[in-house]
Amino acid sequence: MAVTKIRKTSSLVFLVTILVTLAVIALFLFGGQVAPEQKLVADMSQPAFTDIMLYWAYILLAVTVVVLILFAVFGFFKSLKTHPKSALGGLLVLVAMVVILGISYALGNGELLNIPGYDGPDNNPATLKMTDMWIYSMYIMLVLSIAAIIISPVLGKRK
Repeated sequence: MAVTKIRKTSSLVFLVTILVTLAVIALFLFGGQVAPEQKLVADMSQPAFTDIMLYWAYILLAVTVVVLILFAVFGFFKSLKTHPKSALGGLLVLVAMVVILGISYALGNGELLNIPGYDGPDNNPATLKMTDMWIYSMYIMLVLSIAAIIISPVLGKRK
């Protein structure tokens, strides 16, 4: 009974999320352009519903991060009770991730960008370094994932 309720709830949430996402994408793609007198750059395309698209992306990202953190915390404490050694290994992975983020932030470039038509507050060294941090972290994770795909079968055969 509980499994059916969980399955129904998760399916409903998934379907609602997909429908809202499709509606937002349709607004963005087919909602027209900003009036010429309101455009930031006169000769560039600027969809009228860009803000809604960005806010929906922020909401999805925030919900994903919160749920991920909650599952990680609850999983860690549950694992700490049953298998403390493996739980501490998971904590080591978290520490490694923080180290990777710190190194990639240090590698980031804070030089201001020349963005035509943009005079907003986000073109500052801290934001630019953080953006570089995420990009470099993705590169590092991609390399580590490919290395794990290649190395895991080799280590598995040795055992």
